[in-house]
Amino acid sequence: MNEVELRKALIDVALGDAPADLVLKNARVFHTMSREIILSDIAIRLGRIAAVAAAGEGGWMDAPARDLEGRYVTPGFIDPHVHVESSMLTVREYSRATVSQGVTMIAADPHEIGNVLGIPGMRLMFDEAKTVPMKMALRVPARIPAMPEWLETSGARVDIAETGELLEWPETVCLAGDINPQLLINKDEEQLEKIAMTVKRGMTVSGQSPYLTGSDLNAYVAAGPEDSHVAKTIDEIVENQRLGLRTIFTLRPHRLYRPELHELANVVRERGLDTRYLQFCTDDVYAHELIDEGHINTRIQAAIEEGFDAMTAYQMATINVAEGLRIHRDYGSITPAKCADLVVLDDFDTVAISATMIDGEFVYENGIYEGGSQTFVYPDWAKKTMHVGRELNVADMRVAVSGNASRAQIRALAVTSPKSEEEFILDVVDGVVEPDPEQGVSSIVVVDRHKGSSRIGKGFVSKLFLHRGAIASTVSHDAHNLMVIGASHEDMAIAANRVIANNGGYALVLDGEVIFELPLPVAGLMSEEPLEVMAERTREMVEIIFETLGAPRMKKVLLRMNGLSLPNIPNYGFTDFGMMATRELVSLDPVIAAGDAETVHAGCLHDA
Repeated sequence: MNEVELRKALIDVALGDAPADLVLKNARVFHTMSREIILSDIAIRLGRIAAVAAAGEGGWMDAPARDLEGRYVTPGFIDPHVHVESSMLTVREYSRATVSQGVTMIAADPHEIGNVLGIPGMRLMFDEAKTVPMKMALRVPARIPAMPEWLETSGARVDIAETGELLEWPETVCLAGDINPQLLINKDEEQLEKIAMTVKRGMTVSGQSPYLTGSDLNAYVAAGPEDSHVAKTIDEIVENQRLGLRTIFTLRPHRLYRPELHELANVVRERGLDTRYLQFCTDDVYAHELIDEGHINTRIQAAIEEGFDAMTAYQMATINVAEGLRIHRDYGSITPAKCADLVVLDDFDTVAISATMIDGEFVYENGIYEGGSQTFVYPDWAKKTMHVGRELNVADMRVAVSGNASRAQIRALAVTSPKSEEEFILDVVDGVVEPDPEQGVSSIVVVDRHKGSSRIGKGFVSKLFLHRGAIASTVSHDAHNLMVIGASHEDMAIAANRVIANNGGYALVLDGEVIFELPLPVAGLMSEEPLEVMAERTREMVEIIFETLGAPRMKKVLLRMNGLSLPNIPNYGFTDFGMMATRELVSLDPVIAAGDAETVHAGCLHDA
């Protein structure tokens, strides 16, 4: 049915000249536009809302009806910024996890699989999305690869012309912005052209502006981005909003979390800050977190608990998102002609979800998810992405120094927020710089797994370190090369080779034995196993990292580890070219000085 005929059908129902497909009776409707809750009836026709009227006053022709008995109804929750691959689940399992939590649409940036398999890999995910009830919109990846080829090896490249083709996909809602902001401040021609293409199509330009302020922030906003999901302070939010950037909360301990949310609620009350520029997202969420911590629903609940009024909190998951993505003609409110994507709640303040409706059909109700009978199988070419070229050995894991050195002054990438640089004095044994768990330093390597170049970046990491053993993974943003961290070079080599043999994923090794493995055969990023299986496995892995390998306990440890290599977010990253400074876009040598103990100490700026 074309647009004109659809609207005619909706008009007929609204006027009482034709029956609705379904009427939801006695619903306490939250009107996101007027900030009211009114006991109402909702008439639905062809997956759209045809009319809303006070309970019993619609005058519509007889139609099938569902009495909601005073339950609350809100628009479906929309996640404006998410990477499905980071859950390590397929789209089908991700839908099952989120629809039950009131999510009816996600805007997904598939640059994770895009960096491995390019546009064909991204198309696979969106073809799979056609088989599930959850709607998946496309955030066109802003930069694949994220870094120049002389700083990082990626599995694919998406040029300007291909970006234009992606902007024409029917699923597209915006240009994503997970890139180094210095590219825009430095007037990168390619990125400015992509923004111009997006603006010409009337779409949103997304972005991220970590720690930018003053002239840098002005320059960044002038380049075109309209939102940021990496704000860390209330002052940053206020300045961003003052200059036109919407704030998208991820609610993470190393970004904005509950204390900041509470402070922001006070600022809103005291200073009258406009909340329509505030949104929620999940960004990267692992399988066990989807079960244990929830999705957009728990972010709404957290906002209410930290002092936001409930209506504002729901707006931040519905109409604010729809307006930010310029899709409010179809989503974000319970008004005529909008898609009938609705959430039914037993209680408004606690976000107690009873049912979820998408396009006028209940897809979750009474604890049961109706995901349909369609299946999707990823092809073999998407599961053979480990192109390392050879078996790795112990020497590949080591940082070597020449001469008869006994000590080395090294720089380590510190897992702080933002990532920082630390210096340490480490022992040298037979020409090899040894990690030192007592100082909190592990060895790290990143291996090109896309081009078979045998390129290996070597160095050290601190703060997130292992007391023993090793862990290897192909989940290492953004290029997703093979990353290995360890206290033992021998264990590091074993872990790396096990991940290669499994076509990607995780492997944990202790004293020469593989003690845990999690194959992720789809692009080295995702498993086709069910949600519950993956949740149990990722929970188990986190505990082994802490309890057996002796990593310091920290929240979101997988996310912090997977972001070690990320070269977009300040101030450092680790690629197959080694440690790099993300602002200057230069590689850094892991060894500052090597020699005997007296010489190294004498030359140190400070001994960490």
